[in-house]
Amino acid sequence: MNIQQLHYFLHLAETQNMQQTAEDLFVSQPALSKAITNLEKELEVKLFDRIGRRLQLNKYGELFQKRAYRSLNELEVGKEEIYALTNALSGRIDLGFVYSLGPIFIPNLLAEYSKISHVKIRGNQTNTINLLSQLQDGKFDVVFFTGNESYPDMGQFPDLEIIPFHTQPVIFVVGMEHPLSSKQSYTIEELMPYDFITFQKPSTLRPLIDTYFASKNLTPKMTYEVLDDLTLLSFASKNLGIGIFPKSSILNNFGIKEIRVNEPFLSQTIYLAQNPLRYKSPAVKRFIEYVTSQKATLLKQV
Repeated sequence: MNIQQLHYFLHLAETQNMQQTAEDLFVSQPALSKAITNLEKELEVKLFDRIGRRLQLNKYGELFQKRAYRSLNELEVGKEEIYALTNALSGRIDLGFVYSLGPIFIPNLLAEYSKISHVKIRGNQTNTINLLSQLQDGKFDVVFFTGNESYPDMGQFPDLEIIPFHTQPVIFVVGMEHPLSSKQSYTIEELMPYDFITFQKPSTLRPLIDTYFASKNLTPKMTYEVLDDLTLLSFASKNLGIGIFPKSSILNNFGIKEIRVNEPFLSQTIYLAQNPLRYKSPAVKRFIEYVTSQKATLLKQV
């Protein structure tokens, strides 16, 4: 059974005239007759009775007519829904991003993109491993996540196309009345007597921080371990400790200042990832093209 057979059947059910239906559908009468015969063979029932020289839809045909109409209508609705989701100008994109990109970068990106497109972007915020796993499974179209060459282990996601988008220095920040706020430069060792505010271990940044201090045989006092950026920066602004945070424009929204150390510290990279093995709608392709072509502009709002 195929869609063409259903169209032929429904038109014939309306006209109940083989010649007229063939003319209306621009097919030969033998081709139309064969299509109806094959449909009846598959259903194992006659759909029309021949009364004299004319056809008449029988009770089985009337029952099937209702279902065929409904089936074709559902298929048409499905086509319209798919078009609406994939249309380059008004489709839908499933975007994933890590927590740290939620306060500034992602809202600004979406606000800028909304100026040129009516596409609907459905966002979901979770940790890096979840993002990459769900991107691989096809639940996301595009994801933004953070890390560096040592974390996460990108080798476990060989199918994904992962592109470095922007590298941020990781810095130390304190509140305006913190004892360390009076100077701008310190040795790492000079920071050790103070409390630290950092992310919990599941974050992408925390393993880098732990590895760094371990390499120097230092054990900082990780007094406050938080889940999100806003909590970390709020704690730092209240002079509760030294915050460790990627350099970002969000720092301007808090009463904090950067303190410098006199040696290289850490950096964190923002990555853009997609799955080349999964189908990309025109809407998704257009969004990726926009992000990559407008990278310089978008990075002003990181």
